[in-house]
Amino acid sequence: MDTMRISGVSSGAESLIQCNALSSLVGRRCDSGRWRRTRMFPARSRTWRLSPKKILFPSVKCISSEPKEKVADVVIDSQQEAFRSLRPFGPTDAASVASSIKYHSEFTPLFSPEKFELPKAFFATAQSVRDALIVNWNATYEYYNRVNPKQAYYLSMEFLQGRALSNAVGNLGLTGAYADALKSLGFDLESVASQEPDPALGNGGLGRLASCFLDSMATLNYPAWGYGLRYKYGLFKQRITKDGQEEAAEDWLELSNPWEIVRNDVSYPVKFYGKVVSGSDGKKKWIGGEDIVAVAYDVPIPGYKTKTTINLRLWSTKAPSADFDLSSYNSGKHTEAAEALFNAEKICYVLYPGDESNEGKALRLKQQYTLCSASLQDIVARFETRSGGSVNWEEFPEKVAVQMNDTHPTLCIPELMRILMDLKGLSWEDAWKITQRTVAYTNHTVLPEALEKWSLDLMGKLLPRHVEIIEKIDEELVSTIVSEYGAEDPDLLKEKLKAMRILENVELPSAFADVIVKPKNKPVAKEDAQTVVKKELEEEETAGKEAKVIPEPTVKPPKMVRMANLAVVGGHAVNGVAEIHSEIVKKDVFNEFVKLWPDKFQNKTNGVTPRRWISFCNPYLSDIITNWIGTEDWVLNTEKLAELKKFADNEDLQSEWRAAKKKNKLKVVSLIKERTGYTVNPDAMFDIQIKRIHEYKRQLLNILGIVYRYKKMKEMSASEREKAFVPRVCIFGGKAFATYVQAKRIVKFITDVGSTINHDPEIGDLLKVIFVPDYNVSVAELLIPASELSQHISTAGMEASGTSNMKFSMNGCILIGTLDGANVEIREEVGEENFFLFGAKADEIVNLRKERAEGKFVPDPIFEEVKQYVRSGVFGSNYDELIGSLEGNEGFGRADYFLVGKDFPSYVECQEKVDEAYRDQKKWTRMSILNTAGSFKFSSDRTIHEYAKDIWNIKQVELP
Repeated sequence: MDTMRISGVSSGAESLIQCNALSSLVGRRCDSGRWRRTRMFPARSRTWRLSPKKILFPSVKCISSEPKEKVADVVIDSQQEAFRSLRPFGPTDAASVASSIKYHSEFTPLFSPEKFELPKAFFATAQSVRDALIVNWNATYEYYNRVNPKQAYYLSMEFLQGRALSNAVGNLGLTGAYADALKSLGFDLESVASQEPDPALGNGGLGRLASCFLDSMATLNYPAWGYGLRYKYGLFKQRITKDGQEEAAEDWLELSNPWEIVRNDVSYPVKFYGKVVSGSDGKKKWIGGEDIVAVAYDVPIPGYKTKTTINLRLWSTKAPSADFDLSSYNSGKHTEAAEALFNAEKICYVLYPGDESNEGKALRLKQQYTLCSASLQDIVARFETRSGGSVNWEEFPEKVAVQMNDTHPTLCIPELMRILMDLKGLSWEDAWKITQRTVAYTNHTVLPEALEKWSLDLMGKLLPRHVEIIEKIDEELVSTIVSEYGAEDPDLLKEKLKAMRILENVELPSAFADVIVKPKNKPVAKEDAQTVVKKELEEEETAGKEAKVIPEPTVKPPKMVRMANLAVVGGHAVNGVAEIHSEIVKKDVFNEFVKLWPDKFQNKTNGVTPRRWISFCNPYLSDIITNWIGTEDWVLNTEKLAELKKFADNEDLQSEWRAAKKKNKLKVVSLIKERTGYTVNPDAMFDIQIKRIHEYKRQLLNILGIVYRYKKMKEMSASEREKAFVPRVCIFGGKAFATYVQAKRIVKFITDVGSTINHDPEIGDLLKVIFVPDYNVSVAELLIPASELSQHISTAGMEASGTSNMKFSMNGCILIGTLDGANVEIREEVGEENFFLFGAKADEIVNLRKERAEGKFVPDPIFEEVKQYVRSGVFGSNYDELIGSLEGNEGFGRADYFLVGKDFPSYVECQEKVDEAYRDQKKWTRMSILNTAGSFKFSSDRTIHEYAKDIWNIKQVELP
C-alpha cells in the first residue's frame, strides 16, 4: 500500500496515512514522489474511464412515486473498487491532531511563517478537520454513485450555516482530541473557534432551517444535497449608531473559507436576454443575449456519528476571460472593458439586493435563475452519469427529488421543462409529467407581499424562453379550470381564474377568449336615443366656451407572473411548516387549488438540529441532561428528553439546572460588554427577542411594553419599584432590511429607549435594554442558552412557523407569545401552564381589522398613555411616523395593521404574570425543565424523516 509521511513542524511526531484514503479533491504527494489524484466528482461532460477494466454493481432499489422502478446496472471503473475498503480517515488522538495542525500551519499557509497566532491557528485547525471530512465526503458520493439511490436536492436562496469548526469536530466525535491538541499548542478550542467568521449566506429562519435540514439529512444517512449561491458580501454587516442601523458589506471571505473547495471542472453556462427561434427540426432554441458561467464551490456537511458526509454546492458567477475587452482597456476605457466581468460577478455579490429600482429587480431575478439553472444542469448531468450508457428519462423522478425552499427557486419548473424539451428532445407532455413528479414546494409565508410576483415584461426580456413555457403552463391551467367548473356561471369561472392563474392581469389565451361571455348591453330605445342626443346638445350650448373636462386615463394594472401559483401547479406536493400555518395555507392562501388538488397539500412542522442547538452550544445543559437521563442517545433520539419530566421537581436537578443557566448568562454579560459597552446584572431575568426586524414580528410591541414598564417605575419610589418589578435585561437582536424604512425606525427607537433607560441612575440594574448589533448564528449560540424568557409575539396567523422558538424551548427557556406558527404546537407539548399566552387568535384577525377600518376600535387607555409618553420626548423626537402607524383607521402605513394596540393590554397583563412566576425560582426552574422535556418533537430529524417518506420518497443509505 502506498503511504505518506506527515511530520509536525517541531514535535517530530509522525502519522502514517493511507495514500488512497487522502483527498481525491486535493492532490497529495506519496512516497513514490508522484502526486496522485482520484476524481470523485466527475466533470459534467465525462464518464469515469480511468481503467479499461470494468466491474458491474447492481443498483439499490428505492421507493419512488411510481409503482415500479426501472434501474440499469451501473458501470464503475476498477479504480473506484479501492474505495470499498475505505475507512474514515483522520487523527483521533491529541498528538496526531497536533501534528496535523502544525503540518497545515506550515504547508497550507495563509499567513506568514514568523508567528503562530489565533487566526493562523484557526485556519490550520480547520484544514486539519477538513482532511478527515474529505475522506468521508468522497466515500459517501462514490457509494451513492455506485448504488444509484434516489437523491433529494434542496434548493434555497439562503443557508445560514453558522461557524463550522465546533460543529464538525462535534459530529466527528473529536472535540476532546482537538481541545487537547490545541491546548498543547498554547490555545483553547473555544478561542480558536471564535476566529471563524459566520458565513454570510442567509438572513433569518429560512436559511437557518435549510442548514438544520442539511445536518439532519447527513446524520440520518439520507442521500441529499443542498444548492445555493456563494454571496461574496452576504446580506450586510449591521452597525448601530446614534442614527440607528447602518449597513456595511460582509467580509467573511476576505481571508478565504477553509471549508470550501472550488470545482474548476464543474461549471455551467447560464444565459440571459437573447431571443427564441425555431430550428429546422422544430425545436426551440434560445440564442444570443448575455452568457455567464456558474462555478461550483463545495462545502462538506458531516453527519453526527456517521460516515455520511453530504454536500452543499454553492454557485459563484463569472464571465470567461475572453469577455474582457483588452482593446478598450488599453484605450483607457477601463470600466467599459470589464463591464461583462462585473455584470457576471455582481450576481453573487449580495443576498437580496435592493429591488426598488428596475436594475435591482433584474439582479434578483438573475440570482434566482442562476441558482435554478446551474443546479438543474448539474442534477441532470449527474442523472445521466449514473445512468451509464442508457438514459431513460422516465426514471428521472425515480432518481431525483427537487425541493424548492419558498418561491425563490420556482424557476426550476420552466427551467427543467426547457432542459428536457430543448436540450434532451422530450415532448411537452413527457417533460411536464417528469417535472411535476420531480418538484415540490415549501411555503413559508402567508404575507401577500412575500408571495413573489415578477413583472411579465421584465421576465420576458430576461428569460424569453421561460415566459413561453410559463404561458403554456398557464394555458393548460386555464383549460383545467374551465373543464372543472364549466362556463355556465361566468362570474364563478371568472373568480376561479382570477385566483388561480399564474399570469395576473393578462388576457385569456386565444383558445379561451370567448369562454367568459359578457352580458350584452340592452338596446337603447329609439326615443331614448333621441332624448339623449337632445340633452347633449343642450349641455354643449349651456357650457359655452368652458373647457371640457378630460377624464383621466385608466391605468392598466401591470402584468405579473405569480410564482407561488406556478410552484403549486408545477409540483407534486405543497407543504406548510406548522400545523396552524398549513391550515391557513389551505383555507386562505391556496384554497382554490386545494379544492382542485386536495391530496397535494400537507404539513411538515419545522424542526432544529439538537446537535448545534443543545449539545454543542450548551455543553453545561447537555451534560446535565445526559447525567440525569443516563445516556447521550437523546442527541439522536430527542424523544428521550421526555424522561426529564419525572425529575422536574427534584431539588438537585433544579440546583444544577440554575447553575448551568448562570454560567451561560455570564458569557452573555461578557458579550454585551464587548459589543455595546453596557454592564448588566447576571442575576436579572434575561428576556430575549432575536429575530429579523419586521412589523409583523412586533418588536414594536415589546419595546412599547418596556416603555410602559419604565414609566411605571419612574412613578414609584425606589422601594415600591423594587417590590413591584423583577429585575430584567431586555435583549434585542436582528437586522432590518436595508430599504425597509419602518423596520429601521423600530431599530432606532429600541436603541434610543435603551440609551435613556440604561443611563438612568434611579432605575439602575432593575431594567436594562440592550440591542446586540450584527446578530448572527454565533451570537444566537450564546444568547439562547442564557435565555430565561423569550418573546415570540407576532400577530396571530402571520408567522409561518418560527424556529428560534424551538431552540429557546429546547434550552429551557420559557416562551411568551401568541397562538401563531409553531407556538401552538410548542404550547401543546410543553404544557399550557409552562407557556405565557396572550393576544388575539388567528381567526379573529380579519374581523378586528374590519372593526378598525369602520372606526369602531377603541384603544385601551394604557396604550394611549404609552404613546403619549413616547411623544413627550423622553427618548428623543422624530417618532411621529412610527407612532402614527398605530393610529388612524385606514391608509398605507396607518391603522395599526399588525394589531399592536389591540394586543397591548393583554401583553402587559401577561408580563405581570411573568414577574410573579419568576419570583418563585423553584416554580420557574420546574417550568424550564418541562420546556426542555417537551421540546423533543421539534428536532429537524423528525421533520426530515417526514419529508423523506411523504414527499421525496427516498430511503436511508448507510455507508458500509
